[in-house]
Amino acid sequence: MGTLDTPFDLGGGMAIGMPSDVFVVANGVEIDRLRAGVAFRRLADLRLIAASPAEPLPEDVIASAALLVIEVDPADRASMRRIAQVRSARPNLPLVVALHDANVATVRTLVRQGVNDVAAIPFDLDELTAQLLDLAAQMREKQVAHVPLAPLVSVVRSAGGAGATTVITHLAAALAANDPPARGVCLIDLDIQYGSIGAALGKSAKTTALELLEAGNRLDAEFLRAAVVASGRQFDLIVAPDAITPLEAIDVDQLLHMLTIARREYGAVLVDLPANWTNWALSTALASTEILLVTDLTIPGLRQTKRRLELFDTVGIARERVRLIVNRVEKRLFRMIGLDEVRRTLGHPVHATLAGEPTLLATSQDQGLLAWEANRKSKFGQDIVALAAGLTREWGG
Repeated sequence: MGTLDTPFDLGGGMAIGMPSDVFVVANGVEIDRLRAGVAFRRLADLRLIAASPAEPLPEDVIASAALLVIEVDPADRASMRRIAQVRSARPNLPLVVALHDANVATVRTLVRQGVNDVAAIPFDLDELTAQLLDLAAQMREKQVAHVPLAPLVSVVRSAGGAGATTVITHLAAALAANDPPARGVCLIDLDIQYGSIGAALGKSAKTTALELLEAGNRLDAEFLRAAVVASGRQFDLIVAPDAITPLEAIDVDQLLHMLTIARREYGAVLVDLPANWTNWALSTALASTEILLVTDLTIPGLRQTKRRLELFDTVGIARERVRLIVNRVEKRLFRMIGLDEVRRTLGHPVHATLAGEPTLLATSQDQGLLAWEANRKSKFGQDIVALAAGLTREWGG
């Protein structure tokens, strides 16, 4: 039986994207060549087993392998039984078969038997590494395909000063604390010119939303997770850049890719959009499960709200996905503008109202606190918690 070499400890020099527990079972000469190549190129965690192609595979190798490369001899029935041995125990294990002088007919036969790829002997380490990385990428894609996308909530302001940033920060905390999604909550500050959520919570990060959007092909779940900072309120935060960034600098495809990764990593994703509309901001709104349009009861605020609703109609955003949130509502009998008048004027229902507590909110923000941390009886806080509970129920939580 073959001998199992200890994985090479080369200081974490593993190829990016290569899973651990990659096994190669081949004749002793090829294993020696690979060992020298692995040590030279610092490809860590490749487990090498020297064994004759006619020997059965060790059962523990089949059981623990994430990727498996085995040498077979098509002219030897005992050797070909290795494939059946693997597929009987692990039908879905990514499998590469290595052989001398592969021809088209042999490759077709192997593919029909469930082989994922064929490698040539003698091994070329660069080519083998590329094959393994391709298989690893296919594995990740299959795993990701089974992960449902979490709700994406975009918070939109009718105009500057509507209180949208305060709303989304409290809503993220309430969603995380009130029957939290199993995979957690992520808040992304995409107000790339004036985003202040990180500063309001006393949080900063080396990697901001802008760096993620400029990462290109390097952007993956691991990269995104490394960028988030803990808010201290049970949700994760991706902060806006410190420097003012031109709005047109954002690539739409990269942005949607980042949001998809976040939706697969978390149970709910909230996005704070800028006040100015761009193609990428509209693309984010189109991709959203819910759009919370935050306004107040001022004439300018309602006028801008109507314009936002008309814009959404123009680009094909269904009205039922737009939730109108009226902020800073005074709890008194007589108001200059009533909620019924808002509904009639905008032709859109009011989904929720948030109590106006300007003094409390100003004081708590100065102290880096949320409203209910400064006053657990906060009416604004109670309204936010009710809004979060309603969303959670709608999502099936």
